[in-house]
Amino acid sequence: MHSHALFSFFHTFLDNMMEDLNVDLEKEFLHDLKDLKVLVNDKDMLDQHKSLVCAQLRGKIKVFSEMEASFKNLSRALVNIASKLTHTKDFRDLFIDLVEKFVEPCRSDKWTIGDLRLFLKHYSSSVRMLEAFRHQVIWDRYMGVIQSCILKMYHD
Repeated sequence: MHSHALFSFFHTFLDNMMEDLNVDLEKEFLHDLKDLKVLVNDKDMLDQHKSLVCAQLRGKIKVFSEMEASFKNLSRALVNIASKLTHTKDFRDLFIDLVEKFVEPCRSDKWTIGDLRLFLKHYSSSVRMLEAFRHQVIWDRYMGVIQSCILKMYHD
Protein backbone atom coordinates (compact mmCIF):
# COMPACT_ATOMS: atom_id res chain seq x y z
CA MET A 1 0.00 0.00 0.00
CA HIS A 2 2.81 2.38 0.86
CA SER A 3 4.49 1.95 -2.56
CA HIS A 4 1.15 2.59 -4.27
CA ALA A 5 0.81 5.92 -2.44
CA LEU A 6 4.36 6.83 -3.41
CA PHE A 7 3.70 5.88 -7.04
CA SER A 8 0.50 7.94 -6.99
CA PHE A 9 2.37 10.95 -5.57
CA PHE A 10 5.09 10.75 -8.26
CA HIS A 11 2.47 10.26 -10.98
CA THR A 12 0.61 13.39 -9.84
CA PHE A 13 3.90 15.28 -9.46
CA LEU A 14 4.98 14.33 -13.01
CA ASP A 15 1.56 15.22 -14.43
CA ASN A 16 1.74 18.66 -12.79
CA MET A 17 5.31 19.16 -13.95
CA MET A 18 4.37 18.23 -17.54
CA GLU A 19 1.36 20.53 -17.39
CA ASP A 20 3.57 23.42 -16.22
CA LEU A 21 6.07 22.60 -18.97
CA ASN A 22 3.28 22.57 -21.58
CA VAL A 23 1.97 25.92 -20.32
CA ASP A 24 5.51 27.36 -20.52
CA LEU A 25 5.96 25.95 -24.04
CA GLU A 26 2.63 27.44 -25.10
CA LYS A 27 3.57 30.82 -23.63
CA GLU A 28 6.89 30.63 -25.46
CA PHE A 29 5.14 29.67 -28.71
CA LEU A 30 2.64 32.53 -28.39
CA HIS A 31 5.50 34.93 -27.67
CA ASP A 32 7.47 33.60 -30.67
CA LEU A 33 4.54 34.27 -33.02
CA LYS A 34 5.62 37.93 -32.98
CA ASP A 35 8.76 36.88 -34.87
CA LEU A 36 6.60 36.09 -37.90
CA LYS A 37 6.10 39.84 -38.49
CA VAL A 38 9.35 39.86 -40.45
CA LEU A 39 7.36 38.27 -43.31
CA VAL A 40 5.38 41.48 -43.80
CA ASN A 41 7.68 44.11 -42.29
CA ASP A 42 10.64 43.24 -44.52
CA LYS A 43 9.57 44.53 -47.96
CA ASP A 44 12.06 42.32 -49.84
CA MET A 45 10.85 39.21 -48.02
CA LEU A 46 7.19 40.14 -48.63
CA ASP A 47 7.86 40.70 -52.35
CA GLN A 48 9.87 37.46 -52.63
CA HIS A 49 7.13 35.49 -50.84
CA LYS A 50 4.51 36.96 -53.17
CA SER A 51 6.49 36.08 -56.30
CA LEU A 52 7.08 32.50 -55.06
CA VAL A 53 3.35 32.00 -54.41
CA CYS A 54 2.38 33.62 -57.73
CA ALA A 55 4.83 31.39 -59.63
CA GLN A 56 3.21 28.32 -58.05
CA LEU A 57 -0.39 29.43 -58.68
CA ARG A 58 -0.24 31.08 -62.11
CA GLY A 59 -2.71 29.20 -64.33
CA LYS A 60 -3.89 26.99 -61.45
CA ILE A 61 -6.53 29.14 -59.77
CA LYS A 62 -9.45 31.04 -61.29
CA VAL A 63 -8.89 34.11 -59.13
CA PHE A 64 -5.18 34.56 -59.89
CA SER A 65 -5.34 38.31 -60.65
CA GLU A 66 -7.47 38.96 -57.54
CA MET A 67 -5.07 36.89 -55.41
CA GLU A 68 -2.07 38.73 -56.85
CA ALA A 69 -3.70 42.12 -56.16
CA SER A 70 -4.70 41.25 -52.59
CA PHE A 71 -1.67 39.13 -51.63
CA LYS A 72 -0.02 41.74 -49.41
CA ASN A 73 -3.26 42.52 -47.55
CA LEU A 74 -4.03 38.82 -47.02
CA SER A 75 -0.47 38.13 -45.90
CA ARG A 76 -0.51 41.07 -43.48
CA ALA A 77 -3.82 39.83 -42.09
CA LEU A 78 -2.52 36.31 -41.40
CA VAL A 79 0.75 37.53 -39.88
CA ASN A 80 -0.85 40.30 -37.81
CA ILE A 81 -3.41 37.84 -36.43
CA ALA A 82 -0.50 35.63 -35.35
CA SER A 83 1.33 38.48 -33.66
CA LYS A 84 -1.81 39.46 -31.72
CA LEU A 85 -2.05 36.01 -30.12
CA THR A 86 0.48 36.78 -27.39
CA HIS A 87 -1.96 36.03 -24.57
CA THR A 88 -4.68 33.41 -24.43
CA LYS A 89 -7.29 36.15 -23.91
CA ASP A 90 -6.52 37.34 -27.46
CA PHE A 91 -7.93 34.11 -28.83
CA ARG A 92 -11.50 35.40 -28.50
CA ASP A 93 -10.86 37.77 -31.45
CA LEU A 94 -9.15 35.11 -33.57
CA PHE A 95 -12.21 33.93 -35.48
CA ILE A 96 -13.64 37.43 -35.90
CA ASP A 97 -10.29 38.63 -37.27
CA LEU A 98 -10.00 35.63 -39.61
CA VAL A 99 -13.49 36.25 -41.01
CA GLU A 100 -13.16 40.03 -41.36
CA LYS A 101 -9.58 40.21 -42.62
CA PHE A 102 -9.20 37.00 -44.61
CA VAL A 103 -12.37 35.01 -45.28
CA GLU A 104 -14.59 37.94 -46.31
CA PRO A 105 -12.06 39.51 -48.74
CA CYS A 106 -11.61 36.10 -50.42
CA ARG A 107 -15.34 35.54 -50.51
CA SER A 108 -15.99 38.96 -52.05
CA ASP A 109 -13.42 38.14 -54.77
CA LYS A 110 -15.33 34.88 -55.45
CA TRP A 111 -12.57 32.44 -54.44
CA THR A 112 -13.63 28.80 -54.58
CA ILE A 113 -12.71 26.48 -51.73
CA GLY A 114 -10.26 24.84 -54.17
CA ASP A 115 -8.61 28.20 -54.93
CA LEU A 116 -8.35 28.89 -51.21
CA ARG A 117 -6.92 25.46 -50.40
CA LEU A 118 -4.24 25.81 -53.13
CA PHE A 119 -3.39 29.36 -52.07
CA LEU A 120 -2.99 28.38 -48.41
CA LYS A 121 -0.88 25.34 -49.31
CA HIS A 122 1.57 27.37 -51.42
CA TYR A 123 1.44 30.46 -49.19
CA SER A 124 2.45 28.30 -46.26
CA SER A 125 5.04 26.07 -47.95
CA SER A 126 6.81 28.70 -50.08
CA VAL A 127 8.20 30.34 -46.93
CA ARG A 128 10.74 27.48 -46.82
CA MET A 129 12.39 29.00 -49.90
CA LEU A 130 12.96 32.37 -48.21
CA GLU A 131 16.62 32.18 -47.20
CA ALA A 132 16.40 35.03 -44.70
CA PHE A 133 13.39 33.57 -42.85
CA ARG A 134 14.45 31.87 -39.60
CA HIS A 135 11.14 30.94 -37.96
CA GLN A 136 10.03 27.90 -39.95
CA VAL A 137 8.96 25.71 -37.01
CA ILE A 138 6.74 28.44 -35.53
CA TRP A 139 5.38 29.25 -38.99
CA ASP A 140 4.50 25.63 -39.78
CA ARG A 141 2.76 25.15 -36.44
CA TYR A 142 0.78 28.39 -36.77
CA MET A 143 -0.19 27.87 -40.41
CA GLY A 144 -1.22 24.26 -39.76
CA VAL A 145 -3.83 25.45 -37.28
CA ILE A 146 -4.86 28.59 -39.21
CA GLN A 147 -5.29 26.71 -42.50
CA SER A 148 -7.66 24.25 -40.82
CA CYS A 149 -9.65 27.08 -39.25
CA ILE A 150 -9.95 29.06 -42.49
CA LEU A 151 -10.97 26.03 -44.56
CA LYS A 152 -13.64 25.07 -42.01
CA MET A 153 -14.96 28.64 -41.89
CA TYR A 154 -15.02 29.14 -45.66
CA HIS A 155 -18.08 28.30 -47.71
CA ASP A 156 -18.41 28.67 -51.49
